[in-house]
Amino acid sequence: MAKESAGRANGFGARIAPTIPYLLLLALTIWLWSVAGRIDYQARPHALGPDFWPRIAIGLMGLLCVVRIATVLATGGAAARGIGAAIEGGEEEEEETGPRRPILLALGIALTLAYGLALNTIGFPLATAGFLIAFMYLGGSRHHLAVWVTSLFGVALVTVLLTKVVYVSLPRGAPPFDRVIDLISGF
Repeated sequence: MAKESAGRANGFGARIAPTIPYLLLLALTIWLWSVAGRIDYQARPHALGPDFWPRIAIGLMGLLCVVRIATVLATGGAAARGIGAAIEGGEEEEEETGPRRPILLALGIALTLAYGLALNTIGFPLATAGFLIAFMYLGGSRHHLAVWVTSLFGVALVTVLLTKVVYVSLPRGAPPFDRVIDLISGF
């Protein structure tokens, strides 16, 4: 009789244990939601407040936690064990057979650092476009038209989206580079 109750307790614990990280993250999400609700600002008519986008992101994080908890509970923890097996090198993980290129890795890291350093000097649009173009060529892409069009169009689209929809203040850069962001978002 004692073995049966211990078996049931282990079964329940085996189902609940994989949800603990998601429950902790859900608690953090609830706390962050309350913190975002305390942002002081003067509301402007027909404009989103500074708490809108953080709350959207926090809400999505909470929703994903709830979905993951439900999935783990519904599968009896099998979903969490499957992820753990893949991380620990279980049979689901395939061994990488491609060549390693530490020089390309070092150049990619240097390029990322250069992007961070150039951002305040030449501004978001130029620094990001230059970074994307250089990174694609570094990665081996030789489709010149695709590299340039996707980089320039993508940066213009993201700049307009961030400045006109999300109302994010992007690094403008020093003169004369500061006019590029006005040119792009002036549409």
